[in-house]
Amino acid sequence: MNRGVVRVGAFAVAALLMLAASAFAAEAASEDEPVLLSADEVSYDRDLGVVTARGHVELSQGERILLADTLTYNERTGTVAASGNVSLLEPTGDVAFAEYVELTSGLREGVIRDIRVLLKDGSRIAANGGRRTGERTEFAKAVYSPCPLCEEDPTRAPLWQLKAVRVTHDQDEHRIAYRDAWLEIYGVPVAYTPYFSHPDPSVTRQSGLLTPQFSLSNSLGPAARIPYYFTLGPSADGTFEPIVTTKQGIVLGGEYRRLFQTGEFDVNGSITRADRQDEDQDQNEIDDNVVRGHIDARGRFDYDENWRLGADLERASDKSYRRLYDYGNERTLTSQAFAERFDERSYGLGRSLWFQGLRDEDDNDEFPLIWPEAFYHYVGEPWGIGNYLTFDAGVLNLSRIEGRDSRRLHSRAGWHLPYISRAGYLLELGATLEADGYWVDGVDPDSPLVDPDDSEGGFTGRIFPQLSAELRYPLVQYNKRFTQMIEPVVAVIAGTGDPNPNLIPNEDSQDFELDETNLFDPDRTTGVDRADGGQRVDYGLEWSAYGAKGGAVSAFIGQSYRLSASEDFDPGSGIEDDLSDVVGRLDLAPIPELDLTYRFRLDSRTAEPHRNELHLRAGPRRVNLQLSYIFLDDETATREFGDREEIYTRLRGEITDNWSGTMFARRDLELNRFLSYGVGLTYENWCLAIGAEIRREEFDDDEIDPETKVLLRITFKTLGGVGNL
Repeated sequence: MNRGVVRVGAFAVAALLMLAASAFAAEAASEDEPVLLSADEVSYDRDLGVVTARGHVELSQGERILLADTLTYNERTGTVAASGNVSLLEPTGDVAFAEYVELTSGLREGVIRDIRVLLKDGSRIAANGGRRTGERTEFAKAVYSPCPLCEEDPTRAPLWQLKAVRVTHDQDEHRIAYRDAWLEIYGVPVAYTPYFSHPDPSVTRQSGLLTPQFSLSNSLGPAARIPYYFTLGPSADGTFEPIVTTKQGIVLGGEYRRLFQTGEFDVNGSITRADRQDEDQDQNEIDDNVVRGHIDARGRFDYDENWRLGADLERASDKSYRRLYDYGNERTLTSQAFAERFDERSYGLGRSLWFQGLRDEDDNDEFPLIWPEAFYHYVGEPWGIGNYLTFDAGVLNLSRIEGRDSRRLHSRAGWHLPYISRAGYLLELGATLEADGYWVDGVDPDSPLVDPDDSEGGFTGRIFPQLSAELRYPLVQYNKRFTQMIEPVVAVIAGTGDPNPNLIPNEDSQDFELDETNLFDPDRTTGVDRADGGQRVDYGLEWSAYGAKGGAVSAFIGQSYRLSASEDFDPGSGIEDDLSDVVGRLDLAPIPELDLTYRFRLDSRTAEPHRNELHLRAGPRRVNLQLSYIFLDDETATREFGDREEIYTRLRGEITDNWSGTMFARRDLELNRFLSYGVGLTYENWCLAIGAEIRREEFDDDEIDPETKVLLRITFKTLGGVGNL
């Protein structure tokens, strides 16, 4: 028979299935698909019952393609054999090469000589021979490596490889196992294991050892994190992550994740027995062998298309535990349970909150417990000439073990009218009426937290009406090189002059500070407990330019004038005087390699800065610099940070295609000392990643003294458990 393409029956299907099995096919070939055979010569010996194809044999079914010099099928013995440059391309992307393959017993058993497999992720397996039994293939004297071979000398050993006396590939379990294996680096044996296994490339999630991390610090000594990943069904997994330390023993940590049809759940935590400095005793007092740990849990569930339920639990055994064992640097842990409702034009939230402070000066008996808080917000449909109504309502119950307790009822109704004139003016009118009622126990107007026996209490409230009008007039100029816009803005706000009785506690508006983002808000406070009353005028000017080929620059400056000074806001807020501080912002991004943002707040009389912020990102992807600077004067600085001036810089560069480095430093300019600094070096290619970092931290926090940390992570790619839910 001359060379050509013909349809064949059982012979072609059998041959195809045989070679598909030898190449670890994840799916069996379907006998319903047509099989196409192309060869220089095809013959059939009726007496012997042997079908033979010779010369450039090409067999295909669907996306699976077989190439060989010779292919035979013996109908009497059920033996299929292929020889001479045998190769098979699988739909999965795997390619198998062999000099000779022979399978019997319904194509489920057989031998393979001189086999090489190129897996879809680029990994390679080579062996002197192999034997297939059912869904298991065993390789004798095999080598596995994901590293590419040297182009100049392919015979050179790769960067790393696993050599084993026997390698078993289980197609059912999708794992590759090694017996009597050596890990070689550039052909030099460096580690031996009697048994080792890892997922094959077809696996997206499977149990196994993840990349360990090694560290060295003054507090813990030499330490190692050794995570092991577990698959717990199609919608759940877990990670067991013990930390072995030389100074504080073993920490048992882990994480459990679960997906549901309507939500998700995630919990991680740790526990250990270790020494701890007593928080209530002298710095030199140590509690021996106490139980320490933490828990972080998060759940979100959609009850239906409108309702969502959720909860967060964040707790630690003591203030320094999470920072000591690198579980986080949070200063306050927040736990909550909530239910929220989403509608087309409204939002409702009910929740309970409780907190744990982790700073040295925190007294958790003075932290509030909120049980419950409910809030509702509604925005009406536009009507008439585009005006619409809004309504807010809320209830709050707040208590403490030591300090003030309060209950609050809140409501606010509003009318709003946005309007665009034919001349281009943007006008927005608004009117709101707020009504709040409080019952307070343990409030002293001069102290945030005091003994209830020495403070005032009782019922109080307020009625606070407010009118607002904001006018913008954007002026735009177009030309071939760029487009620029100048937009003056002015707002007039009028409300009652003294809306904050002394008896009302300030629980949710203590962090207010004037900036360019809230300058024109009618009520500039961050919560409900303080109302921004009185009459004032806000004004500002914004300019921006956009290049025809990309790039943008924008700037803003603004100020507020109040008809009378306010005693409702602390010094440093920026609006305690009749004439507010000057606030502004500069954004500069002329090219993709440069992005700069500068924000400021200046004294209205002396022009001295009360706050300066600078954020810079410069450079291309291969070499880039990040820089952040912040300055807060002694009036602006909050109780949490105090007077503050700090700079942080980070330089990252790609030294070569595989090597990259990082340098970083954080310096307190007020105290003229470094807070932290360090250097990191990373090597990464297709098959290996090594990351090393040395950092010095000068923070002195409870039992954590200034120390130097060394971190090391080595990842042999394609080895270990993998998985993402």
